[in-house]
Amino acid sequence: MNTPFYVFMKLLPKNAASRAFGAVTRLRLPVFSKVARNIFAKHYKLNMDEAEFPLEHYANIGELFIRRLKPGTRPVADAEIVSPVDGVLSQTGTFDGKQEMIQAKGKTYLLKDLLRNEEMAKHFDGGAFATIYLAPFNYHRIHSPVKGELVDASYCPGTLWPVNVGSVERIEGLFCINERLTSRIRLEDDSEILVVKVGATNVGRIGVVYSTDLLTNAGIIARNEKRLDWETTEKVTFEKGGELGRFEMGSTVILVVDKKIRERHPEIFKACVGKPVKVGEALC
Repeated sequence: MNTPFYVFMKLLPKNAASRAFGAVTRLRLPVFSKVARNIFAKHYKLNMDEAEFPLEHYANIGELFIRRLKPGTRPVADAEIVSPVDGVLSQTGTFDGKQEMIQAKGKTYLLKDLLRNEEMAKHFDGGAFATIYLAPFNYHRIHSPVKGELVDASYCPGTLWPVNVGSVERIEGLFCINERLTSRIRLEDDSEILVVKVGATNVGRIGVVYSTDLLTNAGIIARNEKRLDWETTEKVTFEKGGELGRFEMGSTVILVVDKKIRERHPEIFKACVGKPVKVGEALC
């Protein structure tokens, strides 16, 4: 049965509404912006002890949401793959035969649909995936889960449904219809990992450190193709735990590893299912 909220969200122009909401969060009005910032911090019980600066430093909700942490707050584990974000690792699975991924109980989707690229999906046959959900109170910068080199990136235009539990359980193929930005990183032994960043309602922006041109839901990237591929013009490398990007509200990160990585770590992600994870914590 469709709830009033579901009907409302279905009819709402979610991308436009999110851009408008984002503009409000970035306002620098002397009283309004600071009051809104304080209400946001109190409502979501943000842990400002970890933040790089005290609450008063941030001019508005937008700045507060993408706050950095104090140096050393997230030590990087001595493991090949670490968590790229703070959140809850909600789902994991392997690609044996059909490349089916779990969205929620009774709901699945295919890797080729997530990537909108069947050839790339085949490259990850025999690998594994993990889905990490970020709540509004989480730290929302995204870090590299491995030490490696950026191969390329891709943008899949889409809508911006919420990615909360209710939406994940109700909406078919949610992660395949929401906007997403994917970074493909290659390790020293040529194994690869995908960091798929999925947008959500309210702002919906995803940015990456390696290109100012790749900023979603900001009117910068063309939306007339199902998938836009982006290639580097110079070498881009990441240290494990180094900053990769950010969510300007939202959302979800899906990690996809290839067969080589899974063979080295047969139980990859499994110990973390259903548990909170933090940037830099071991996932294998």
